[in-house]
Amino acid sequence: MNSFTPFNGTRYNPKLVTLKDVVSPPYDVISAEQRESFYERDPHNVIRLELNHDVDPYTSARQTFDQWIKEGSLIHDDTPTFYVYYQTFQTPDGEQVTRRGVLGTLKVSAYSTGDVLPHEQTLPKAKKDRLALLEATHTQFSPIFGLIDDQALIFDHTIDGVTAQSPLADVFETLPNGEQVRHTVWQLTDPPLVTRLEKLIASQKVYIADGHHRYETAVAFSSAHPELRGADRIMIYLANLRGDGTVILPTHRVLYGLSSFNQYAFLSELEKHFSVIIKKSREDALEYFYNDKASFALIQFPETPEWVVVSQKDVISKSALEQLAVYRLHEQILKAIAGLTQKQIDNKTNLLYPHTLPELDEMLSKQDYNAAFILKSVAADEMTAVTSEGAFMPQKSTYFFPKLLTGLVFYEFGN
Repeated sequence: MNSFTPFNGTRYNPKLVTLKDVVSPPYDVISAEQRESFYERDPHNVIRLELNHDVDPYTSARQTFDQWIKEGSLIHDDTPTFYVYYQTFQTPDGEQVTRRGVLGTLKVSAYSTGDVLPHEQTLPKAKKDRLALLEATHTQFSPIFGLIDDQALIFDHTIDGVTAQSPLADVFETLPNGEQVRHTVWQLTDPPLVTRLEKLIASQKVYIADGHHRYETAVAFSSAHPELRGADRIMIYLANLRGDGTVILPTHRVLYGLSSFNQYAFLSELEKHFSVIIKKSREDALEYFYNDKASFALIQFPETPEWVVVSQKDVISKSALEQLAVYRLHEQILKAIAGLTQKQIDNKTNLLYPHTLPELDEMLSKQDYNAAFILKSVAADEMTAVTSEGAFMPQKSTYFFPKLLTGLVFYEFGN
């Protein structure tokens, strides 16, 4: 049974700080150049806490956080609060949608309990970094992202009424492609609504969408520090996977740097194992690919034939994992035919990962490549089916869009 509760958040003081200048995307999607731009944007930018660039980044983050509290740039909410958080944005198809969710704290538990389910495996280096930050600060600066499966939409109806109030925060984020995402936050403190949310989440499994490393770090930290009040909880943003705003973008693949790669030998091997259809243009290839349920990958080659649609020739396993297009691509094409090892895939040695076709085109214009693989989005039901089997998706299977902002609210514990 999951325990999801409101908390006394720590927030930027709107009287002293302009919120749009101090928030940032999650630490794990920020490039080195972006990190420095956030440093320059405002001396109170959250990057100085979440991704500090000083010699001792963790101690510096702690000292900076303490200083901001002392000077009043950060304030504490006196009332335990659920923070209703909406993101309004355009999908790649041009449709405007809103993802509705709530920030609260979730009691951490081992995956073996079945209450919280992952879909990705983690890497030790990333967890070591997040653990050091927790040890130094006793604060979670960014929420992880989880999904529940509420087909009756009780979750959505419970939080919708709060939006009639004045928001705590209303920030427009400009993405690298020029599009904007609106991030709006309200406080939910009404006891009956709080109780309804707590009871609803107690009856649900939570599927981790983003934040596997931070969740596992929080579990380890909680086990090591039973003396710290509140250290057994993690700040989480929960949304309904049945909601209109739950958007999962595909993550395509660009294969490059294989000096022995021969496009025609590769294509010949493909034809031995898969049904292969050659198209004369991208437009024709995309139309066929997206409308044909059997096809699982569209390959772009640098030379003629440029556009090749691939579908399964034989009946595949009924395993949810083995039915995933990205799994078939990794196991049956990138490994079996291109010759990549799992280590090369894990280390991203010969792969780039664009999420949209414009990103793909930009990469291909700057990079000599062997082949590009266009995939369809993983459906939410596919993700939950794999996690329910206890399996893990291949790396870079899902891209939940848009990302949550870091800096809207912080969770301090142990005080």
